[in-house]
Amino acid sequence: MSDDVTPGLANARALYERGLSIIPIPPPRPGVPVGNPGDGKVPAIAWRRFQTERATTSEIEAMFADAPMNVAVITGRISGVVVIDADTPEAIEWCTRRRHLPYTPWQTQTARGFHLWYAHPGVHVPNRARLDTGEGRLAIDVRGDGGYVIAPGSQHATGVIYRYAGDWTRTRAALPRFWPGWLHATERRSLPPERIRPIPAGPLIDRARRYLAAVPVPEIGAGSDVATFTQACHLVRGFGLAAIDAEILLWEWAGNRHGWTRAWIADKVASAERYGTEPIGGLR
Repeated sequence: MSDDVTPGLANARALYERGLSIIPIPPPRPGVPVGNPGDGKVPAIAWRRFQTERATTSEIEAMFADAPMNVAVITGRISGVVVIDADTPEAIEWCTRRRHLPYTPWQTQTARGFHLWYAHPGVHVPNRARLDTGEGRLAIDVRGDGGYVIAPGSQHATGVIYRYAGDWTRTRAALPRFWPGWLHATERRSLPPERIRPIPAGPLIDRARRYLAAVPVPEIGAGSDVATFTQACHLVRGFGLAAIDAEILLWEWAGNRHGWTRAWIADKVASAERYGTEPIGGLR
């Protein structure tokens, strides 16, 4: 895609063809300050339906054909994406240069920062604003299920065009899977055990499950810390699983018992990603 794509039907088609659920946003009216009606961020239609059902191609034509429009992408399971909005230099520093979040090829340069696009993990991802990172509250927002973001090619109220950045020649399948454990621990605890859903079956996942099933389940106070960290390393490095998949598999294996928490297991996965030395893919 080109940096100079303008808001309208061509941009809407291109984003729709990527499997995204999109809706029209009237472009900003001159002189309307950010945060007010007419600032280029309010949907032109009732959009609740499109959180669970993508528009048809004929509806896309009707939505965008008559007048220039900004495009919004509905985030979450329907589009298969979670978007992190880093709105200040400090937020960008925390997310990328300090490597709290992995590189993603889909990026949007906004009027004040960047949108970073990730694959939806298959569990509910709530929308969050101004995250407390444990190092202070930063201008980092999460757009997950039931949210939306203004898409690249659209116009901000300041006149700035949201630009395609990174590498949008990559498909959605190339995006790293979002994991709530990347963010502050309070975000990890927002996924209680009863909200954990089974992950999709597949040959690699099945092999990892069978591998864990053959390992004695650790008990708290009897080496559980080392044992769980070791198996986390096997999953995220040896099997090369996404962090969210490793976390769910470990919870299936050792969790759902008194004294065990999802946040504790998430910490072990995060440590395995950061400190593990096992060759990646060695157990595939």
